[in-house]
Amino acid sequence: MKIQIDCIPCLISQAVHIAKMVSTDDAVRYEIIKKTLADASNMDLSLTPPEQARLIHQAIKTISKVDDPYLEIKDMSTKFALELMPDLRKIIENSKNKFETIIRFVIAGNIIDFGAIRDFDLNTARERVLEVFDMPIDLTAIKTLEQSMDKAKKIFYIADNCGEAVLDRLLIERYSDKITLGVRGKPIINDITPREIKASKLDIVPYVDTGDMTPGVSLRYSNKEFLDTMNSADLVIAKGQGNYETLNEYNRPIVFLLRAKCQVITDLIGNIKQGSLQVIPKNI
Repeated sequence: MKIQIDCIPCLISQAVHIAKMVSTDDAVRYEIIKKTLADASNMDLSLTPPEQARLIHQAIKTISKVDDPYLEIKDMSTKFALELMPDLRKIIENSKNKFETIIRFVIAGNIIDFGAIRDFDLNTARERVLEVFDMPIDLTAIKTLEQSMDKAKKIFYIADNCGEAVLDRLLIERYSDKITLGVRGKPIINDITPREIKASKLDIVPYVDTGDMTPGVSLRYSNKEFLDTMNSADLVIAKGQGNYETLNEYNRPIVFLLRAKCQVITDLIGNIKQGSLQVIPKNI
């Protein structure tokens, strides 16, 4: 997915938001905004939105000298999700279709997003996770996913946000003998990096990281190990909107699991509601 017109104000708004997070000094904040606006005026329209976000965040880190402004938020999100897990396991155990319930929870975790949802509040996260039981979902697509995971010998599971990644274990642990985990290589928004894998209880499978800070999977910036692992898998599972924005044209078997969070994405997927649960198999 290439940058759309409506992505530009969103990227600038994100830069303003982070500028306020990383410094109380107006001079630093204004320098960040001026750099963002200058880069926007010369934007490479062949980039995906997450790749442009990468450039913005690189500039913010250089100017502010803050490498991971979301560090505390990431750890709080992980702690919240770990505390929620026992309740989710009880619900799964008592459900008629355990796989469907797991997928609902795995997608529900995608709401823990401080990038696309800048005013997200962890105090509302529990109800936002549990609301998925009253939401429509494509049961045929869920069945396709289950059959594909059962059949595959090698699955590459690309995680997204901290907190959300804890809930991913519900699915990953069922197929841990065939899954390799993929994460971001460097801190970006509240996305999971190697630092958070053990705390998220995902050290039950091997992992590779992108070596990059794109909040998605950049086919131009990710390292060779990551891309080789992805391309050699029988099935790729990609969590979240950033992974969809960067891999929606990927031409190998892939299933996207996400909540659609903006009009650009709802238009791209087609005829869906903002906030809806999406299971999108491609090339399967």
